[in-house]
Amino acid sequence: EISAINMALGSWFAGGRALVTTSGGGFALMAEGLSLAGCIESPAVIHCAQRPGPATGLPTRTEQGDLDFVLSAGHGEFPRVVLTPGTVQDAFFCAYKAFEIADAAQVPVIILTDQYLLDSYYTLSQFPAVPPIGKNHIVKTTKDYRRYHLTENGISPRGIPGFGEGYVCVDSDEHDERGWITEDFDVRVAMVDKRLKKREWIAHNSLEPELFGAENYKRLIVGWGSTAHVVREALAETQDAETAFLYLKQVYPLPEKVSAAIRQAKETVVVENNATGQLAHLIRRESGLSVGRTILKYNGLPFSVEEIKEQL
Repeated sequence: EISAINMALGSWFAGGRALVTTSGGGFALMAEGLSLAGCIESPAVIHCAQRPGPATGLPTRTEQGDLDFVLSAGHGEFPRVVLTPGTVQDAFFCAYKAFEIADAAQVPVIILTDQYLLDSYYTLSQFPAVPPIGKNHIVKTTKDYRRYHLTENGISPRGIPGFGEGYVCVDSDEHDERGWITEDFDVRVAMVDKRLKKREWIAHNSLEPELFGAENYKRLIVGWGSTAHVVREALAETQDAETAFLYLKQVYPLPEKVSAAIRQAKETVVVENNATGQLAHLIRRESGLSVGRTILKYNGLPFSVEEIKEQL
């Protein structure tokens, strides 16, 4: 796991695109590499499939218990994106989106799924293939190239070794615009601010949630990942004209539409496969809004439609 994340960063440094895939225990070993990506401003795409922990836990079962972990993994402060597909189709599109965001913003993007989705089989109707890779974000360097050039949005032109006349230097220590190690305090502050500025660009390129059910709802169910199918089916069977379901495909940064949707509801219910309501806590932390109730399950099994209907 340690070598995998570092090989992936090496691939990005050389101009390739790389993805690593793991579960919670393996992601723990990748945490230092994740922090390295944050410091050297390397794109990275990491898929983490959640199983019940701690430690080996229930290795063949499912859970949504690693959200807090992936949000805080890696020492220091740097931007990241967490995508949470709950269907096979969205797994395709979120992976495409992950590469596009990582490449453009030069940040790590985590695709957070769960064991249930990975063990599922679907017969799919034909769906549109993802569009071709868009803009090539690699620049041909000049002799005066600076890898960490300070820009208005925090995103510097990314060069790769051997493409152009410039020297492409990256450093896991704090560095100046050229990539050279420094302990200058003013440069340190400038580089931290530079990296965190990217959050504004990321916020404007978020993957929006999807609403199912009544648009003029009074009660809103919020879920992420593999709860999507079950909640949608339960809602369809209850035929409650005053209830809607908001399916989150990106939980961090929290899209602005999530806060707006919760404000419209008189009551909000969050459905999660964990014991502590990690998404509910994230919503409160990021938006200042508290949800009214959580429906939680953490015995290693996914929700059934009957369970959701009974709770609702």
